[in-house]
Amino acid sequence: MPPLLYVGLCVALFGSPLLLMLFRWLRFNQFSAVPRLALWVAAITVLVIAAADTVAWRVDIGLGWPTWQSLGLAILAAAILLVVLSAYVSMRGKFSVASPEQLELQKNLLRLPFGHRCFVVMTAAVTEEVLFRGYAIGVGQHLLGSVGLACVLSIAAFTLGHLRWGLAHLVPVFVCTLVITLLFTFTQNLWACIIVHAILDGVGVLVMPVLAKRRQAAQSTG
Repeated sequence: MPPLLYVGLCVALFGSPLLLMLFRWLRFNQFSAVPRLALWVAAITVLVIAAADTVAWRVDIGLGWPTWQSLGLAILAAAILLVVLSAYVSMRGKFSVASPEQLELQKNLLRLPFGHRCFVVMTAAVTEEVLFRGYAIGVGQHLLGSVGLACVLSIAAFTLGHLRWGLAHLVPVFVCTLVITLLFTFTQNLWACIIVHAILDGVGVLVMPVLAKRRQAAQSTG
């Protein structure tokens, strides 16, 4: 295997967390345009590496047109995960309190304009799926000689990359990445994974804050 493919694997597994750590050290708001654009650069980089050194790179990464079956599985996976996550958030709210750092991170995200939050959601859905599923598993399985090992490394890197959100947040992240990883290995379609990721983040970042504001407004007027 060309050595450059292994460089791409390192970028896929560790590029996103390291970039966000760097921008955090530089005092950037991690949801601002520069860190988000850096994630696009990382995703495009691994795609270019795969295209340059792999004949069947589109198939490996899962860029083929999604089938009705893969789309149906994506919607089903998203629906199940939303139910599971809602139950977890409800239960966690009774037993744990978010740290000040975690609350500040959430405030930084939710105070962004709606259009910017849409950009954040789509950036996470596309770039993280390209990095952690498309390349880390699709190409990584050939580099590591095992799809199972590629999946384990992808799940571990993705989950630990969200450590900045707090330990309690790692549980839903792990569950989501496990389900999306299974979806990718079964369908071999990256678009299905992007759809699930976008739905989950979209509900949490776009829909729920709007509903919460309307609820607060109704309570204040009532």
